[in-house]
Amino acid sequence: MQDTQDITVIQQFTSSFTHQAHRETVSFFGRNHPLFRQVLTLREDHHSASKAYLKKHPDHDDVIDSNSQHICLMDTQLDTVLGSIRVTPGSLESRTLFDDSDAVSIPEGAIYEFSRLVMAPEAKRFSHGNLLMAAAARHVRSREGDGILALCKRANMKIFKRFGLLPIHDATLRTDRHLGDLYMVYASMETIMHTAKQRYSAPEQAPQSADLSPDATSFSPGPGIASQPV
Repeated sequence: MQDTQDITVIQQFTSSFTHQAHRETVSFFGRNHPLFRQVLTLREDHHSASKAYLKKHPDHDDVIDSNSQHICLMDTQLDTVLGSIRVTPGSLESRTLFDDSDAVSIPEGAIYEFSRLVMAPEAKRFSHGNLLMAAAARHVRSREGDGILALCKRANMKIFKRFGLLPIHDATLRTDRHLGDLYMVYASMETIMHTAKQRYSAPEQAPQSADLSPDATSFSPGPGIASQPV
């Protein structure tokens, strides 16, 4: 019963974000879904920070993809992928990237890792990132995950902070020149649920972010989060 209530809270939390008209999230597992090719193209074109991982462990990224849930944000009018995020049980990417660092420790428990958060340039970056994060958080909560871990660039930190994820180490991972550092951020599901309840229970007090347009139409996200097994 509590799980159902928590997922409802995440749905309500999601509905507080703008730019939802004609947006739908589609979820699939592994690499065999027809949308995965579009996801790869989006990553290759616009996810420069991931190159730090791919240079070090190219084959391992395929293993992570094969064992992950991929959530895509679709434009239902144009039938195109606006963005995607990868949800993986454990902390495969973080452990691999920081495997030689004494300054970094990984949280214990049933941890899920978010990675490869990417949006097309024509998408509203922060608002669409919010929709992907909310769908991914709902996925983790439905599987009774204890917390969410992610690596993110400073430019995307705002999206993660909105869900309660904060840096847990001073250590960062240096990427290629001009691509910036990657920060490890984390929040327990308890923190994420508290953050969601706070935002939903007092939406009129939430400040209007400069990156969100006030004239967008909202809709209930419930039917939009679909599971399509391969």
